[in-house]
Amino acid sequence: MLNYNSKIWWRFLFKPSGYFFEGMLWSIFFYGLLTTGLNFLYANYPLEAFNISPTFHTVLGLVIGLLLVFRTNTAYDRWWEGRKQLGMLVNTTRHFAMKVEGYLEDVQFTELIKIYTYVLKEHLRKQEYAELDRLCPDWMKEGINRADHKPNYLLDQMSKKVVAALKSGSITGEQLLVLENEIEKLSNIQGACERIRNTPIPFGYAIHLKRILLIYLITLPFGFVKSLHWWSIPLMMLVFFTMIGIELIGEEIEDPFGKDVNDLPFDELQDKIEGNIDEIHGKFKA
Repeated sequence: MLNYNSKIWWRFLFKPSGYFFEGMLWSIFFYGLLTTGLNFLYANYPLEAFNISPTFHTVLGLVIGLLLVFRTNTAYDRWWEGRKQLGMLVNTTRHFAMKVEGYLEDVQFTELIKIYTYVLKEHLRKQEYAELDRLCPDWMKEGINRADHKPNYLLDQMSKKVVAALKSGSITGEQLLVLENEIEKLSNIQGACERIRNTPIPFGYAIHLKRILLIYLITLPFGFVKSLHWWSIPLMMLVFFTMIGIELIGEEIEDPFGKDVNDLPFDELQDKIEGNIDEIHGKFKA
């Protein structure tokens, strides 16, 4: 996720906004070539196709604008919901670690909470778990490597430790309810993040918008070459940049847990959570 200061206007305006901008440069260039070719075609062969009324594109543009607004709002809602869930993850793990230190003084339990954030992050991404062997304590490695759903495995281990602590008399029934409530919060956060990750924008809606947008952009120069002539080239490129850019931004942020520049700062939040837990554990030991 990019950090920026919107108050510094010129630096802010020319700051790269993500892969969609660089990836669009060639598309904008070819669209400009298409418009240039149509200008040459009209200059030599003023076909009837160039007599399309601008009203057609004005009306169609209003409809596409409404679709793009809905598309962007839907994607942003997913992004913001994901951010709220990650904020709850920070607060819950912090409070959970405090209660575990206060009730149990169990280092292994604290390690379960600490590794959970990394495992959840990888679970929501490509499930590579490249750092698992380095971050995971030895006593936990065999079980978590065998688990198909690693976040569920960690939550299950937490719950078993809480029940075992109650049976051994290390905690009271009231303390068990407090700890189980924190585990339930983690499970709810996990479920909400999985819902966002595994429920894409409906295919029919996504493909229909792309088809209409493609038809609009391909036919747009035919309605303006006759009236604008060579000025149609930069203007058509600007329209292309605007509409395709909005669509690609929506595509990027609808899955907010990835590694794209506009995705949520999950790596930074993981480091923050681990630092919080280490500090809580260190203060307890001191």
